[in-house]
Amino acid sequence: MIGAINYLPRMNKNFIIQNSVNVKFTIRNVTNSQINITTIATTAAYRSFENFICDEKKINRFTVSSTTSANDSFDVYRKTTLEKYCDIVPIPRRDWSPPKSYTENDVAFVIFTAAAFFHTRATATRDTWLSRITNYYFLSATPYPHLPVTVVPGAGEDKLSNMKKLFYGLQIIYKQQMNRTSDERQKWFYIAGCDTFILPHHLLKRLDGLDYRQPIRVGGHWGYCDCPGPNGTRFRGEFPSGGAGFFFSMKLLEILQPHLTNYVENVWPRGSEISDVALSCLAHQLGVGLTKQVGFWAHSPAFTLGENGRSRFHKEPEPNDFHYIKPDEMYALDEFYVHQHMDRLINDQNWHEFTRFMRRFVASHYELLRKKRRECILPSIGAEVKL
Repeated sequence: MIGAINYLPRMNKNFIIQNSVNVKFTIRNVTNSQINITTIATTAAYRSFENFICDEKKINRFTVSSTTSANDSFDVYRKTTLEKYCDIVPIPRRDWSPPKSYTENDVAFVIFTAAAFFHTRATATRDTWLSRITNYYFLSATPYPHLPVTVVPGAGEDKLSNMKKLFYGLQIIYKQQMNRTSDERQKWFYIAGCDTFILPHHLLKRLDGLDYRQPIRVGGHWGYCDCPGPNGTRFRGEFPSGGAGFFFSMKLLEILQPHLTNYVENVWPRGSEISDVALSCLAHQLGVGLTKQVGFWAHSPAFTLGENGRSRFHKEPEPNDFHYIKPDEMYALDEFYVHQHMDRLINDQNWHEFTRFMRRFVASHYELLRKKRRECILPSIGAEVKL
């Protein structure tokens, strides 16, 4: 339908497009001449776009190259890898609605990683969902320009390093934010690991109606924790799973600043690496409770289905994230959900959002190719084969 309009001869810019019930378009220019165009965009035609991965079962939609392995083709990969998600995750087909309060540019994603994961989990994260994110920090003790990493000096690279990476890393991030103008600063921060796959266009909706100028933390997949209090006391708090990730507002980041160093050095047990619980205990001690939201999942899709059952898992059709995702699955999930999002926008005939998403996707793809070109070391070329 949109293509039919785009390929019309150029007309005066001052025209109106009207959509009638029999799927005909009437285009009026300033001279009041009329052109009727019957399009093929009927309801029946749109059924073919309901779900590109799950509904289109043909194996030969795209020509397979005669010079490369068929296993690398989209159709074979869909059959062997992507199609399994059709029976696991929710498949919303229409009725996409955008976040109401914030855009992805309002959020900085703060991601735990370590040198051992730079070439695996962290790179897979950068190459997939994070490639379409404007603001992000990788926290590690080891510099690596291709991600790039925000270095937390002396944090270490083992599990215990998570405490220092988070608490000292937040101090570094806060200083960087304060060096920006107020208009340039992010309003929210999202903590996650480098093995967490995130769907930002779902996730941002969990912030609708919330004021970043208030101290707020938002998460799900939550539980209770035993927290150290003043003078050797203990108290009970609530923590959101760090695997599933959680938000906190700029105001909460500001309030946390005076307490971060003392908490990690003198309050929290030195042998404990559960930084998500530690930060929750500190926030709770400062009077900031947990705002609970849906769609936060702390395991992979298959595990989540088995643990929660289909009814509970599919109750929220727009998951925010999945955790414990290995690099190969990170790429697969991203490809699956990119197609799912396009399917919904096409079925809604939401061409504005579809175009915006595709322009961003294409731009990030070529940006990623430029990064790959700089970092890639090609194998050496062997000697010429002679007769």
